[in-house]
Amino acid sequence: MANVSQELIDRIRDAADIVTVISPYVNLRKQGQNYVGLCPFHDDRHPSLHVSQRKQIFKCFACGAGGNAISFLMEYEKISFLEALRRLGDQVGIPVTVESHPEQKDFIAQLYDLHDAAADLYTNTLFSERGRPALAYLKDRGLSEEIIREFRLGLAPNQWDFAWNYFQKRKIRREVLQKSGLFTFTEKGQFDRFRNRILFPISNLSGRIVAFGGRALDDDPAKYLNSPESPIYHKSEILYGLHRTRDVIRKADQALLVEGYMDFLQLYQHGIHHLAAVSGTALAEQHARLLRKYVRRVTVVYDGDEAGQKAALRAGYLLLREGIDARVLVLPDQEDPDEWVRRVGR
Repeated sequence: MANVSQELIDRIRDAADIVTVISPYVNLRKQGQNYVGLCPFHDDRHPSLHVSQRKQIFKCFACGAGGNAISFLMEYEKISFLEALRRLGDQVGIPVTVESHPEQKDFIAQLYDLHDAAADLYTNTLFSERGRPALAYLKDRGLSEEIIREFRLGLAPNQWDFAWNYFQKRKIRREVLQKSGLFTFTEKGQFDRFRNRILFPISNLSGRIVAFGGRALDDDPAKYLNSPESPIYHKSEILYGLHRTRDVIRKADQALLVEGYMDFLQLYQHGIHHLAAVSGTALAEQHARLLRKYVRRVTVVYDGDEAGQKAALRAGYLLLREGIDARVLVLPDQEDPDEWVRRVGR
């Protein structure tokens, strides 16, 4: 029987905003942190329908109807789960593809497993004799061993086929390796994408590793290198560290938005947990919509140089357009959040 992968369902659900979904059907008005309106599922004379943008759920306190954006469309339009998912996917720009064969689901699972195994490989390398200089570099930058292990930082050594040989010995399917983004394929052969780099695993909201960001340990002009998009990694839908911090952000109803992995880790290590990072890519509308599900206020804290402040202003304007109370914290020139928090503390 045809089915849709859980990964795709999660992507669409995470990208959608329930207030945007329900508003065409119900006249909603803001009441505190929630929205209220007349329930469409019974003869409602007094607004009984409550919609939580932070929790992404609706609940009628008169008739008991409730659920998420998908279940609202199913109940209101009297359509199937698949049709509701397709309509929601159209709204957020994510097409729904149906799996006719169980192998596709198995393929996605193998991609997740491969990234988890790669993270273990790189972390073990960082803490081996081979990784001593890279580990010393991270500690010199002020990161504790505890935070390094907690976020599973690793090392891709300066070797063209380090990870390739490792996974070849474990007989991983070639198609999985090709689609993972961990390797580059050319007419001359295949090579590790990440070489001589500190690696930062990037996780989705479910906590599964879907990509890596790599920081060069030499004078490579590409100081940072991220995984390309893949069947499990869509960069405009993921903010670094949000899977760890979203509950804190929701409770605080505010967030700090930083640019890089080191910025995030330094602030997190100093006890500042209501934050997320764009991880080396420009803030996109989908990022803003994702944040809007958890908070009403976002403070953008980018590098203090001219380029960083221009990027911060662009991010601030984008957040404002998405209905978020956005502010920009200007750091001293040539200082980034990583350096700033190490200098002044929390």
